[in-house]
Amino acid sequence: MVKFGCYIYQETLDYATIRNVAVECEKLGFDSIWIKDNFMPWLHAYLGPSREEIRAPLLEAWTTLAAIASDTTSIRLGTILCNSYRQPSLVAKMGATLDVISNGRLDLGLSAGWYRREYGSYGIPFPTPINRVEMLEEAVQIIKKLWSRNGTSFHGKHYSIEDAICNPKPVQKPNPPLWIGGAGKKRTLKLVAELADGWNYGLCTLGQYKAALEILESWCQLVGRNYRKIIKAWQPIILIDDDGDQRSRKTRELLSDQPSLKQVIITGTSGQVVKEIEKYVKLGVSYITVNFPYMSDLTSLRLFAEDVIPVFRNS
Repeated sequence: MVKFGCYIYQETLDYATIRNVAVECEKLGFDSIWIKDNFMPWLHAYLGPSREEIRAPLLEAWTTLAAIASDTTSIRLGTILCNSYRQPSLVAKMGATLDVISNGRLDLGLSAGWYRREYGSYGIPFPTPINRVEMLEEAVQIIKKLWSRNGTSFHGKHYSIEDAICNPKPVQKPNPPLWIGGAGKKRTLKLVAELADGWNYGLCTLGQYKAALEILESWCQLVGRNYRKIIKAWQPIILIDDDGDQRSRKTRELLSDQPSLKQVIITGTSGQVVKEIEKYVKLGVSYITVNFPYMSDLTSLRLFAEDVIPVFRNS
C-alpha cells in the first residue's frame, strides 16, 4: 500500500497556516506531514531569487515540528535535516525528545546539504561534497548508537563523542525510521543501501528517479542489503485544478517561462495526477510526500485526499 505525506514548504507561511495544514492533513487521512530544513527560502533559489524573496519569512523546521506535535495526535512527523547544520549528537537528543513528546510519531531524515548561500549567510562552514557525505555517514552511525545504547563513544574523521548519554530513549523500537535524502550516485545512495530505513528523492523527472533507483538496487546487491526493505519515497509538487482555479492557470503560465521547474511540477485534474503517480508506483515507490502550492488554500490538498489517495489505498 502506498503511503502519503504532505511536505510543507514553510517559506512565507505563518505558524497558524502551517498548523491548519497539519490538522487538516490529519483529518483527511494523510500518513505524515514533513517540514523542510532551511533557514531562508529555498524554492525561489531554484529560479534565481530576488533580494525580496530571500528575505521572505521562514520558520525553522525542528521547532515548528515540535509545535505541530502538540497540535496533532496521530499523524506522523517528518523532516529531512541538513546534517552539517547541527551536531549529530544533538540531533539524536532532539529526535529522541520529539519522539517521546509525540508518543512515537517521528520520522527523522538527514541529507548531506547543498545550499551554499544558506551556509555562508549563517556562518556555517561549507565542506566539500565528499566531506559532507562522509559527515552524513558518521552522523547516522552516531544517532543510531545514541538511540540504542546507555553510553556511546565515537571517534571518526569528522565527529567525536565520549560516553555520551541520550535519555530518555525514543518511544519507537528499535528506533524511529531514519531516512536519507538525496541521490548522489557514488556515496549517498551507497549510504542509503547500508544504513537507511527510508530514502526520499524529489523535484526530479521520472527518468532521473528511475536511474537513481537502479543505482540504489545495485548498491544493495553490493553491500548485501535487501532492496525491498528500504522505503522509497518520491517528493513532487502537485497542483490539482479540477475547479479551474485562476491561480492554477497563472502558475502554469509562470512555469512556461521556467522549463527547469516545469519538468518537476505536476498540474492537472485529479485523474491526470493519478496517472502521473502511477508511473512512479510502478517503479517501486511506496511513499509519496507531496507539496501543494498555495498552502493557505486547502483546495488541492482536499482534492488530493478525496480523489487521489483512495485510488492507491484501495488498489
